[in-house]
Amino acid sequence: HDNLQGGFIWDWVDQSIWKTNEKGERFYAYGGDYGENMPNDNTFLNNGIVFPDRTPQPGLFEVKKAHESVKFKNVGINRSNQLRILVENLYDFTNVDQFDITAQIKADGKVLKTVKMDELSVLPHTGKLLRISLSGIDYKENTEYFVIVSATTNNNWGILPKGHEVAHEQIALPKKWKVNKQDLNIKSDLHIQKDKNLMTVSGDDLKVVFDRSKGRITSYKYKEKELLKDGKGPKPNFWRAVTDNDFGNKMHQKSLEWKKASLFSKVSNLDAVKQQDGSIAMKVIYDLPGVNTTFETTYIIYGNGVIKVDNILNKSNYKGDIPRVGMRMQIPKQYEKMTYFGRGPWENYQDRKAAAFIDLYQSKVKDQYVPYVRPQENGYKTDVRWVALANENGNGLLFVASNPKKGLGLNALHMPNEDFDTTAGLDYGGKVERAYRSDGIPEGNSSKHINDIKEQDLVQLNIDLDQRGVGGDDSWWAMPQKEYLFNSNEKHSYGFYMIPFEKGDVNSFLKESKIYSSQNIK
Repeated sequence: HDNLQGGFIWDWVDQSIWKTNEKGERFYAYGGDYGENMPNDNTFLNNGIVFPDRTPQPGLFEVKKAHESVKFKNVGINRSNQLRILVENLYDFTNVDQFDITAQIKADGKVLKTVKMDELSVLPHTGKLLRISLSGIDYKENTEYFVIVSATTNNNWGILPKGHEVAHEQIALPKKWKVNKQDLNIKSDLHIQKDKNLMTVSGDDLKVVFDRSKGRITSYKYKEKELLKDGKGPKPNFWRAVTDNDFGNKMHQKSLEWKKASLFSKVSNLDAVKQQDGSIAMKVIYDLPGVNTTFETTYIIYGNGVIKVDNILNKSNYKGDIPRVGMRMQIPKQYEKMTYFGRGPWENYQDRKAAAFIDLYQSKVKDQYVPYVRPQENGYKTDVRWVALANENGNGLLFVASNPKKGLGLNALHMPNEDFDTTAGLDYGGKVERAYRSDGIPEGNSSKHINDIKEQDLVQLNIDLDQRGVGGDDSWWAMPQKEYLFNSNEKHSYGFYMIPFEKGDVNSFLKESKIYSSQNIK
């Protein structure tokens, strides 16, 4: 035995710590066979930018981007239809002529033009203007165009091989985005059936059922195929699984009323009317406890199965910022083939997205999960113009941002949000009012590990305006920067379309997304 400070004794035999009380009685403190109680720093030494197996975390790509020593800055398009880019050399002893500079013009995930620049000499701590011709491209309506500039080594350089990318940048070309509102040309002849508990909208190929007490779609059938999982249609959501940094700046205390608003929102009004074009407009108003404000959702249901969703979160006097502004829903696990146009391919957040370029990406829902050692918010995508989730037969749901210039924030995972949080309820170690104690919710577990996360038979979708940033000037007190917070005392609004499809592919997704997103571009 070794005597430790404070009356503790270390037992070398069973690797445990014991305590002696005033009577000289020895009792177990922690360690040995009770290793789960061994004192530790939780994730303090396990929250870097590589995982324990040395695979990169998404944040590593952002670090690489931030540390690039060649910067490309947009200076605008001149009268000769050339994009002017200022190339800045932040190296101390390296000329930019050691790198090959290449520019690509892209749209809809396709490279339309590649320009390889002549050798460019830029001395350390100086800059030079680069001009890239934008001619020779047939610029189409309702299409976004981007220029990707890249610097790669033109010879082996130390441990870096020839062709290694040391810097890159994406520059949007908003002046080439020609907006033209397209005619939806939808014929709708829908009917409403109202009773005490349900409201049903039906047509030839469509049946949508609302639970009036929940203010939630509980069935969404298109051509006899159910598109929801367990009746979990869109519902308001203002909370995210608490990150390490969130715990550091006390989000789980300072903004907790927004979780209460998510869990205990109540429908104050729900009604529907048939419009002149035959579509159905349904409005739901939720009262949000704790933050004392309302959330308004308007559904426009069309005869072709499309549902337009518009949301308004009204102002609140609550001081805590809003962790996220959005909705959550679940669809069957079979819809796991994911195609989207937004930032990627790795997870990104509004204050950590410089390295994630807007492009066309294809993967699976299971690939979105980021296995942080302590489970927390993960797998997010920002500036998503549209996302399609399809099964093996090419059937599924397409979500399109009403405002493509802003896009959506999106999670798509095979686990519900609660699995990544330390508690499904409001108990983060403080007192919870009796009215908001949730029966059946397991106690909080701040010691969750990767092995506690299991893939489930569902696709959990979070379709948001966005969520608060994930970083601060430190990880133990500082909030994200002000521009990456959602203030409670401001009104927030956003919208999206839900579009059922059969035998969908990239071309059809692009076509449909442009039709619907063009309805709201000004």
